[in-house]
Amino acid sequence: MTDQPAQRRRCYLVRHGHVDYFDADGRPLDPRHVPLSAQGVAQAQALGQVLAHTWFDRAVCSDYPRTRQTLDQLLGPRTLAVEQRAALREIRAGRLREIPPGCLHREVAQAYHLADRPGGAFLRGEPWVAFQQRVLDSFQQLLAEPGWTSLLLVSHDAVNRILLAWATGAGLGGLAAFEQDPACLNIVDIDMAGTQAQHAFIRTLNYTPYDPGKASIDKTVMEHLHAAIDPRRLHA
Repeated sequence: MTDQPAQRRRCYLVRHGHVDYFDADGRPLDPRHVPLSAQGVAQAQALGQVLAHTWFDRAVCSDYPRTRQTLDQLLGPRTLAVEQRAALREIRAGRLREIPPGCLHREVAQAYHLADRPGGAFLRGEPWVAFQQRVLDSFQQLLAEPGWTSLLLVSHDAVNRILLAWATGAGLGGLAAFEQDPACLNIVDIDMAGTQAQHAFIRTLNYTPYDPGKASIDKTVMEHLHAAIDPRRLHA
């Protein structure tokens, strides 16, 4: 029996642009409904210029407004049907006010470092193991479906980290290493044997065209979130 060449597929994996998770008074907003900020729109437009001549035959995002808004900026004039998948929603956090003030830095700023702890959950919300399973199940379904070779997938920070950790075999213990800045681009090639992924190759990681040298980006995503929290407002 002769070896059959693998089919190589490409995934343009993008995180949505910047959003504000707190209102002007410092109170948390419902993360399911927050839209892109003006900064986030500009970030997505910058990435859209980079991808203006890139060919996609499939476009997928979560069903949260910020990913669809980002995807629309990236597609521009292309007439490509957009699929929204609830399974690609961001990991669900618990209530910040239930985290004691003395634990906020460890549990928020270092949240990804805790992902592989037994029984670990994101900010005392969705368990990491369950989240990993739903994201990978959804992505495996995409890979098993025929008829595409170039996928534009716009999702969320933790979703992207799960997929990048899958591509490298790093698992939950590797999530903290895959920083995902707003409106960043990752390019992952995947060799398929029928409906099974054989190999994955990361060609681009966390590229931000609005600041390619990361001169203005010094904090991690979760450090930014922690810095925006005003403990006095959590119980207001």
